[in-house]
Amino acid sequence: MSRILIHQPDPAQDDSLSLLEARGNEVIWCRDREALVVALTERRPDVLVYVFADVERDLVLLAHLRAIAPMLPIILLGGPGDLASRRSIQELKPTYYGVLPLELFELRDVVRGVLEHARVAATTAVVKPPRAASS
Repeated sequence: MSRILIHQPDPAQDDSLSLLEARGNEVIWCRDREALVVALTERRPDVLVYVFADVERDLVLLAHLRAIAPMLPIILLGGPGDLASRRSIQELKPTYYGVLPLELFELRDVVRGVLEHARVAATTAVVKPPRAASS
């Protein structure tokens, strides 16, 4: 079972993300930034789905989360339209950055792809034998 951490501050918008629960995933919902940090540090999720609420505060938090979990797949939804903010978002190296509204199948496919990529990477990790010392 995959663990999906969702930051969605607006409960009225839950329908667009609730389909992730129907796939047999463990879904953790966080309404505020503090709960998100706690959930992420207590047990690392397989993917973070983050819906922007306040661009400046969100960018600071996301930079902090990226420092805590540099390899965590992050799917960012919504956010600013200005070029400077979009550049700041790209510096965070999100796995996916989508604008809202988002087609439900699009989000489902992105999450599936991220989880499948992680599963394949974990099972096909190659361990290289040590090199023989040259004489």
